[in-house]
Amino acid sequence: RQAVPLLNEIDPQARREGVRKGGYVAVRETAPLDTILMSAGSELQHMIAAVKQLGPGTRVVSIPCHERFLRQPESYREQILPASCRRRVALEAGVRETWDRFVGLDGKVVGLDRFGMSGPGPQVMEALGITSAAVVRAARALSS
Repeated sequence: RQAVPLLNEIDPQARREGVRKGGYVAVRETAPLDTILMSAGSELQHMIAAVKQLGPGTRVVSIPCHERFLRQPESYREQILPASCRRRVALEAGVRETWDRFVGLDGKVVGLDRFGMSGPGPQVMEALGITSAAVVRAARALSS
């Protein structure tokens, strides 16, 4: 298994409550919202790193359980993924198609559509393009 850094900057109570609901805001924007980055699990670290390059209008959302998140009231889902923000990028090292419903027609999923590879986690992620740099490129391309 790969070593995953502790994400202590995410409030533990918010994380606990958010996981119960299937999704939550891991990093809240500090300026008007213009980009939403989405992932779960080990990919979340890359989204948090990408915020530093994309700026204060970027939100990071973790959706560890899509089914549970989709069962939440529309009002909760709208708080987490406001429809007004269509500039969205998801990062997935597994089945990328699972994120299509959340990024919408204007968004982008950075990920794989084939089986991955074996090796040390950081080297595999880099070789497969599952990085914060790939997320930043995708987000910037959406604004073009």
